[in-house]
Amino acid sequence: MIRKTPEAFVAAGWKVTYIVVRDYSKAGNYYYEPEINPAGVNVIRIPMPLAKARGKAKSHLWRTILSQIAGLRAIKQLSREARKFLSENKVDVFYGYEVHGVCAVKRYRFWHGIGKMKIISRFQGTWMSSYIREKRWLKKWLNFDDVFALKAKADLAIMTNDGTDGDFAMKKLRSKALHNLKFWVNGVDNLKMAAPEYQDLNEKYNPDGIKLVLCSISRLESWKRVDRILNTVKSLVHDKGFTNFVYLMIGEGGLKTEYEKFVKDHNLEEYIKIIGAVPNTEVKKYLNFADVFLSTYDLSNVGNPLLEAIRCNKIIFTLNNGSTAEWVKHEENGFIYDIDEKLHQRIAEDIIRIADDEALRQNIINGVQKLEQDKLWTWKERMDAEVNAVEELLDNEN
Repeated sequence: MIRKTPEAFVAAGWKVTYIVVRDYSKAGNYYYEPEINPAGVNVIRIPMPLAKARGKAKSHLWRTILSQIAGLRAIKQLSREARKFLSENKVDVFYGYEVHGVCAVKRYRFWHGIGKMKIISRFQGTWMSSYIREKRWLKKWLNFDDVFALKAKADLAIMTNDGTDGDFAMKKLRSKALHNLKFWVNGVDNLKMAAPEYQDLNEKYNPDGIKLVLCSISRLESWKRVDRILNTVKSLVHDKGFTNFVYLMIGEGGLKTEYEKFVKDHNLEEYIKIIGAVPNTEVKKYLNFADVFLSTYDLSNVGNPLLEAIRCNKIIFTLNNGSTAEWVKHEENGFIYDIDEKLHQRIAEDIIRIADDEALRQNIINGVQKLEQDKLWTWKERMDAEVNAVEELLDNEN
């Protein structure tokens, strides 16, 4: 997704240089993914500091401390690389992408000034809203770099509407970029495929074509709470006696080994298939193959996977947190739940209803199709809006 912005500007005729930090540590979120080199973009790549130390850290506290130190050093390095580049090149627009990028721009601005350059702050969402709502002040100030970034002055701020209520956080922090804030959902292109295109998955996981296929797509990290889905599957099999399904867990991350142990300990190997990392080009095959999409994140469930599930007209099971309820209406275009001690059982019961009730299943799918038509952008529509907003800044200056 991060490549969409630079590629959109290249397509619109801009000359783009992308200065980026690459995290090679296994303590990071994307160590298993290939480097991104957006087409037509001049990429200057810096390795994230302390990669080996973070990868070897045993405790969560020590990893967190090292990550904060690495982040501060990364901000300094990004700012230095920007200085080198700007000393030799004329730039009209200076993007800060995500927290480290925005802080690097802020640091550069403090020390060197920006002249006539326009500053854009671009965020993919934020945890800060939950810290503020839950009055977790220590957590808020331990993430001081997030606070600085969200408060930073900018000519234009673009916050992804991914369910994390980033606009709320910026307002509460009295951001200096509120005068020109765009709160936009991500785009989703057409992902629908004909059955023969994912026949290999059908032959591998559902050769008889009689099972309900469930799937989730996420990094296997603590806040993604895939454990909630695992416990739902456990409830389906051991409490409800429902076995006419298979669950495909798509994603990689630090909890993969723990989840594999859970599956083995509860004798669920027949029903849970941990797929691991899947290239983006292949993810749509799994979405088209599946009947049901589950997303049970702690913070936000309106990320790319859920939007892609809507585009593929899947039956969605998710949680009532963030702004998810603005998208999913219970038994109208999906299933959405408050979090309580009976969550797993309630999801399991509704999955069985979906399997047994063809009319209910079709009504939900009809609702998802209407949601797709009413609320989804294509990526071209989304990126055209961003490029146009930036170009308007320059036009107004002239």
